[in-house]
Amino acid sequence: MIIELDSVYSFHQLGGRDNQEDSRYPDSDTIAIDCAAFAVCDGVGGCEKGEVASATVCRRIGKLVASHRNTDLFTDQDFRYLLTQCYSALDEVSDKTNRGMGTTLTFLAFHSGGVLAAHIGDSRIYQIRPNEGIIYRSEDHSLVNSLLRSGNISPDEVRNHPKGNVITRCMSATEKNRERDDATVVNLQDVAPGDYFLMCTDGVSGNTDDEGLIDIYSSDRTDEDKYMYLAERSKDSSDNNTAIQIHIGLVTIDPQRDDDEEEEEGSHPYFGTQRLLKKAESSHEISAVSPKPQSVFKSLFNRLFK
Repeated sequence: MIIELDSVYSFHQLGGRDNQEDSRYPDSDTIAIDCAAFAVCDGVGGCEKGEVASATVCRRIGKLVASHRNTDLFTDQDFRYLLTQCYSALDEVSDKTNRGMGTTLTFLAFHSGGVLAAHIGDSRIYQIRPNEGIIYRSEDHSLVNSLLRSGNISPDEVRNHPKGNVITRCMSATEKNRERDDATVVNLQDVAPGDYFLMCTDGVSGNTDDEGLIDIYSSDRTDEDKYMYLAERSKDSSDNNTAIQIHIGLVTIDPQRDDDEEEEEGSHPYFGTQRLLKKAESSHEISAVSPKPQSVFKSLFNRLFK
């Protein structure tokens, strides 16, 4: 599978905050269409130097994926290495002035086997098919989402819940007695020409619901107008707001690929948004390698990551 991009636009706005804690890779409003990997991070509110954490992770990702192309393969093991390196980068910059810093993560890699999508925290990834709906939406690692999934609150209570800003996972420097949080990862293969991928912080997702996004990306606006319209809707949010909008161009399928997998059409179990999702595209968790591997694993660690 070769996935070519038609356009990539991004915005990076201060919103209602006094300082910018969001970061992105690439750090540009207009991004070259030969770019094949992207990241959006949101420094965790309430933690010291969230902007340092988000910028550190995006910089390390940029160094690691600068040579990645859509014709290359990007595997779970590649992502595990990237995640480990990002946690190591946070350890490297950690000191007494920023020890509590943290950040969310969203990451996309377009590659010869599809699109690897990964996230930690409540920044979002969407795959939207115009006039059909949301094909994929990442599920927030948040207290509200946990309460929703357990049935303790209803969908109507989500938007204005008093604990709406509490997340259950983030990336932070290594602390004693605290494990590094896992990333939720999915490899998306149901990708079609005309699809949009949207990566955004909660300053954007909190101002535009699923139906609003479907309306925007099903409209006859140009790609530039779509991202500018979303930026305009987000600019007055109470938080920083950052997004990367990716429009899919040509998709070339390997003739050897089995395209007979069944698709299930239905509604999102919690939000009612129409979507199409292949059974094979279920999500899974990936952990970073421990910064202090036990001796039994040391040779494997050295072989993979040195």
